[in-house]
Amino acid sequence: RQFIELSPNKTWEGFIGGGIFTLIVGFYLSRFLAKFTWMTCATNQLTLFPEKLECEVENIFHEATIFFPPQVFDLCPHALIRLLPNVVEICSAGGNTDNLTACVAGAVDQKHHHYELALGIIPIQFHAISISLFASLVSPFGGFLASAIKRAYGIKDFDSLIPGHGGLMDRFDCQLIMALGTWVHYNTFVKTTTVSVAKMLYMYKLLGDDERRQFLERISEV
Repeated sequence: RQFIELSPNKTWEGFIGGGIFTLIVGFYLSRFLAKFTWMTCATNQLTLFPEKLECEVENIFHEATIFFPPQVFDLCPHALIRLLPNVVEICSAGGNTDNLTACVAGAVDQKHHHYELALGIIPIQFHAISISLFASLVSPFGGFLASAIKRAYGIKDFDSLIPGHGGLMDRFDCQLIMALGTWVHYNTFVKTTTVSVAKMLYMYKLLGDDERRQFLERISEV
């Protein structure tokens, strides 16, 4: 089925299928790339033969354990939940809710209490899901905008460098929106506040004369 008239080759099947595939790849690829220091350490090096990087890796790249809320499993049939991997059924012994242990098959004094699911996940994977959703749902509209511009001017390609495929600029229509979305996500949810001498000096130059005087007085008191 055609997705939008501005771009006749785009279909609902491709839009939905591409979104699902992007989410899966983004989730697992981010976990794989988090193993390499060139993906987790900041560097200003630009050499032909790069050397191994060493740094204190941020917590966002360290594996953590998360527990799914037990209330989620109350909405699903018990037979289906038991088929899920890593799900543990928790029972109370003798009806005492203060004594909760993993259920043992055949135990007559145990009563089902709830299900638990603990997963080892790297926090960057959650950010990868968010960026993948943006790439799947929002970025394609950059391509639709490019198609609308070409249709408005009655042309098929932006230039003749890559004829038949929209031209060179048509390869970057989605990337421009994706770059903006990634920048906003990084500065909002990922970037940590850091203090350096260079940043302090820059902020000092932005102060007025009275504020500079107060700043120096407070520094001298430290």
